[in-house]
Amino acid sequence: MLKQIIIGGLLGGITLFMWGFVSWAAMDWHHSTVQSHEGVHAVVENISDHLPETGVYYFPPMTFEQDDTEAMEAWMALHKTEPHGMIFYNAVPGDPMPPSRLVRGFLVDVIASMMATILLVMALPSLSGYWCRVIFVLSLGVFAIISVHLVNHVFHDMPPSWTTGTGLDLAASWLLVGLVLGGIIKPKHV
Repeated sequence: MLKQIIIGGLLGGITLFMWGFVSWAAMDWHHSTVQSHEGVHAVVENISDHLPETGVYYFPPMTFEQDDTEAMEAWMALHKTEPHGMIFYNAVPGDPMPPSRLVRGFLVDVIASMMATILLVMALPSLSGYWCRVIFVLSLGVFAIISVHLVNHVFHDMPPSWTTGTGLDLAASWLLVGLVLGGIIKPKHV
């Protein structure tokens, strides 16, 4: 089983990593997922003066104690009448895609594929053929889409374009991994 997990992790990780490159660098379908607009320059012009450390910031900010009912009512009114959202902010300047990020991304892809391989091996007795194994692995990706991206869409107002783009990307990536793992992880009697 260890050999299957290592091989499945490596081949699945390579598949995820290569799909990520094709999806984000070679295709243009993520232009609506992550939008660019000249107005962003004005929004972030002095951001480092106001947000000194890396983090996720919600606006309008909740800069008061939650038991302060008057401040809470004012915040809720502001939330209902003004734009709101989240800022994912990195206070440390740097290369947009350093080699270390690519290495970390590949390692995460391998670990994710190892987990999928472990679950696939455990489910093998109930999966009757290749396409059942492919659908099983795809369903792991769909689970991630629902439990992460759809939940963030609902509770954090992530835009539909982000949720749809990342959801389709994840579904495609785990379908490809399913095609790979379904072919190499088989019941012993096959």
